[in-house]
Amino acid sequence: MRPKKITIIIAIILICAAIPRTQAFANDPMIAIDGSTVSYDQSSGLPFIDQANRMQVPFRKTMEDFGATVSWDSENKTAIAEFYGITVKTPIGQKYIYKNDEMIENDTVAQIRDGRTFLPIRAVLSAFGADVTWNDSQKTVYVNTKIPETGTTSGALSVHFINVGQGDAILIDYNDYEILIDAGSTESAAKVVNYIHPFVNGALDLVVATHEHEDHIGGFPAVFHLYQVDRVIDNGNSASAPYYLDYANAVALEPDCIYSNVTDEAIDIGGGAVYKILPMEGSYSFSNENSIVSMLDHFQTQILFMGDLETTVEKNNLAMFSDIDVLKVGHHGSRTATSQEFLDVVRPEASIISAGINNPYLLPNMAVIERLLGRGSSVYGTFRAGDIVMTLGSEAYRFNADVPLTVADAGAFGSTTDAAISIPITTSGGAINPGNYVSEKEALFVGNSESKKFHSMSCEAGSKVADRRAVYFKNREDAIEEAYIPCKICNP
Repeated sequence: MRPKKITIIIAIILICAAIPRTQAFANDPMIAIDGSTVSYDQSSGLPFIDQANRMQVPFRKTMEDFGATVSWDSENKTAIAEFYGITVKTPIGQKYIYKNDEMIENDTVAQIRDGRTFLPIRAVLSAFGADVTWNDSQKTVYVNTKIPETGTTSGALSVHFINVGQGDAILIDYNDYEILIDAGSTESAAKVVNYIHPFVNGALDLVVATHEHEDHIGGFPAVFHLYQVDRVIDNGNSASAPYYLDYANAVALEPDCIYSNVTDEAIDIGGGAVYKILPMEGSYSFSNENSIVSMLDHFQTQILFMGDLETTVEKNNLAMFSDIDVLKVGHHGSRTATSQEFLDVVRPEASIISAGINNPYLLPNMAVIERLLGRGSSVYGTFRAGDIVMTLGSEAYRFNADVPLTVADAGAFGSTTDAAISIPITTSGGAINPGNYVSEKEALFVGNSESKKFHSMSCEAGSKVADRRAVYFKNREDAIEEAYIPCKICNP
């Protein structure tokens, strides 16, 4: 009978070994993130207490449950996690970590065990602004991200980039204070007034009309009709179009409403949040160039709103800008805005483009997306994600959008490759030779298919050519052959 007993014991051991090891034992340390327990097993690795009496947790499983994006730098043996504006790098075997390139000392080290990476949980998650506490009786680490869920209507500071098609409408909501920057076109008025309804507590505190174009102010008359507006700021310019007259009339008839033009002003909206108007220096003739630029500053996060401001004004006012976190991209991602010089100053971690699907302007422009991506910015578009909501905590922020743009989104589906070549339908110079035209990426010259003038790519006048009118040439001779006249300013 003895061999049979041995066989049974061996069988039990083999069966136990085959069952995946999970946190089923009372002495196993546990991790709970925002009230949800992280489930570890042998495939992910199990938490343990290291020699410094610090909790070590499996890198990938823990950080992905936390909501971060993870990667591994094999050359430097460094675990990297990104969480809505903050990047934490944890080198293996070193008593420090990096938070956005700032070194933070630690009393223990990250380790590799059985081919898996383990991180000291308190040091890493605290760097993301989370509260990390240890409950000894429950043998559990409790993690609170301190970032409220999107969609709440109180307590959280939120910025809503409303999907109004080809236009702009942005709501800033913080407790009882609401700011509406632009209201889209007349066609999108119903969308705007319905969208902001759950967030407006009583009166709408501030309306900012960035400039007098229909895709920015067309929806405002409906807003004034349904909501009491306490204050209006615009750039002081006017227009004769009916949509502008409707806007101006709505402002004039609004009771107890304070109206003012652009001034250098910082508006305290409470809770550490300040909304700033940033007047640009210089005198400009085009509406877009006179767009109101503003910034929301909340603890460690800065969001810059550019209206339809163009490259000429950007370059003349570089000293007005500084390193920011989030950029509302100017002029719907047009080539006439968001210059490389500007991006080198503001260096946004994330960028938002508001544009319409199949818009006639072929926005956003491919070169703009490339410049943003080249600066390391994550780029999101309302035409791809719909309404984009940004929720801010005291040290971090998050978006509800999870599909970033690529260069394939250039033209908002009207033109989707970096080899796209714009060729005019007609030309005053006779038959078109398609071989004379190149993509923007290859070009040394840009032409205006309406004025029939061409410019060097660095020409200020050339930078103003609208995307829908822009054609590109690699050689001067090709432009001349297509009956384009050289610009008298840059003499290409």
